Amino acid sequence: MSAKEKKPKKEKFVEPHFKELVEVWFNFCREKFNEPPTFDGSAPRDLKGIIKALRERSETKNIEWTVDNAQKRFHNFLEFAWQEWWLQKNWLLSNINRQKDKIFFNIRAVLDKQPTHPFP
Repeated sequence: MSAKEKKPKKEKFVEPHFKELVEVWFNFCREKFNEPPTFDGSAPRDLKGIIKALRERSETKNIEWTVDNAQKRFHNFLEFAWQEWWLQKNWLLSNINRQKDKIFFNIRAVLDKQPTHPFP
């Protein structure tokens, strides 16, 4: 392929409501630590990984990914993550992202015991 025959650029997917969910992250950290988190290095990528998983789980259940729904689901996810003593002591997006399946399993275990819940 010559320099003249460049492949068309693939459009980069922008995670819906990312800015609003960054705000949820900052507010949660301020609430728990009275300090804002840093948001550099792998943090934006780790946050996108968490948000993508939450969005895809919503879409699988035919739940519209509105800004309100996204904020509520992400905040609830963080609350469940906060219940893990190890995560609480190692509160980094990289750790939360790596542990997201465990958090989802714990959420499911709690929801299966409740007739109605805020985290469908």
